[in-house]
Amino acid sequence: MLLGFGVTGLYAALNLISASLLVFGGLTQAQFQQPGGPSPTPELVDFLPAINVFSVVFAVVAPFVQWLLVAGVMQLVTRFFGGTGPFSGMLAAVGVAQVPFVISGAIQLPIVGLEVALGPQNTAATVAGLLSSLLGLLALLWFIVLVVIGAAFARRVGYGESAGSCAISCAGCVGLILIVGVLFAVLIALFIGVASPNGSS
Repeated sequence: MLLGFGVTGLYAALNLISASLLVFGGLTQAQFQQPGGPSPTPELVDFLPAINVFSVVFAVVAPFVQWLLVAGVMQLVTRFFGGTGPFSGMLAAVGVAQVPFVISGAIQLPIVGLEVALGPQNTAATVAGLLSSLLGLLALLWFIVLVVIGAAFARRVGYGESAGSCAISCAGCVGLILIVGVLFAVLIALFIGVASPNGSS
């Protein structure tokens, strides 16, 4: 379990560095402005510092939330497949399974630095961003495989039962993430609407 916490902490540290590069490099702000399009509204500009802070905090907190959430849901779902074993074992398995994200995060740091140095409109930066996204997808798939293997040992179930539990858990986690994302987008839209002159009139 201590090893799982260490892996998760290292993942969070890499996320912190990457998010800081994006924020201080101006890429976070550039995401709100389309190439050749109008500049962000004054209300959005006023709200950007809060978005930047949230981005950095979320980057640090997300690995720990993911660790606890996946481990908790897997612990619960595997019980329906006859799984037995302590929650600490599941925490250890899911924590160590985040090693692909650590490797991906370490590789992505130079890519993020390249994007910041070249600017968001540069073609090479765009290609680097696509490669970074592909690397993140591969890391996610690798993480899922390790969770299935680790949960099978931690909860003493077969790989089939573990894979089924992982599928159910992943669906639940993705749904929760989407709900949180939609709520955050709605809050931003409401804040900008209230802060704008038209919204206050």
